[in-house]
Amino acid sequence: MNNDLLLLSGNDIAFTEAQLTVHQPIIKEIAYIGEETFFMGCEFLNFSKDNLSEEDKVNLGNKTNFEILMSIMKSKNVIAQQNKNCALLVLMLLFPEYSLSLDMFMEQIVLKKDGKEYFINNKNYEAFKSILISVFCLDKNKDDISSYNPGNDAARKIAEKLKKGRVKVASLKGDSQKISILERYISILAVGENKDINSLMQYTVYQLFDEFQRFELKQNYDIYLKAKLAGAKDLDEVENWMKNIHP
Repeated sequence: MNNDLLLLSGNDIAFTEAQLTVHQPIIKEIAYIGEETFFMGCEFLNFSKDNLSEEDKVNLGNKTNFEILMSIMKSKNVIAQQNKNCALLVLMLLFPEYSLSLDMFMEQIVLKKDGKEYFINNKNYEAFKSILISVFCLDKNKDDISSYNPGNDAARKIAEKLKKGRVKVASLKGDSQKISILERYISILAVGENKDINSLMQYTVYQLFDEFQRFELKQNYDIYLKAKLAGAKDLDEVENWMKNIHP
């Protein structure tokens, strides 16, 4: 999706292909499950065959991303089950008014509300992924390790889990580094902008990352301007902090 104003507003997103609305969870809600679980669940739900080995891509060439995802969920592998549980928790954040279940026979995610059933399945999974990627900024600045994209810090670790085994998820290889992207950005903005942490906890992920990127641009611009006014020479030009950050 490309409605940046809707994303920035924090409003629910229409998932028309499934006749559902997707809630944009605030940071305070995400805190209930923790960042590690959150980013693992996001990366798992954002499954792509591109994360598999070349051999597995060939072997699974006739399978869709959703079919492979459901196959992983069916696996009795401990790590696969852990990832499934993380994904379900993220889905609960995205669809808080619905009860969730997995229909492994029909291969679909079932959401129930007021006696009605709705489905995420092979027909609408890619549309769901598009919303997921937009809401949680999973596709921005992937090549810039200093950017605010959580994929840089979290997905790079978690992707290793999706690269091993035909439909299995491997454990992280001795990487115990804590994932604390949201926590860190809130802490930085609270001090840097003199804001109350509790107010920042009401932000959605999109809002937080948007403000953090703008804050970084403003900081760089202010440092550059002060240095230039002080007579510094041969300074590298910096980007206009008011530029469009959602091209």
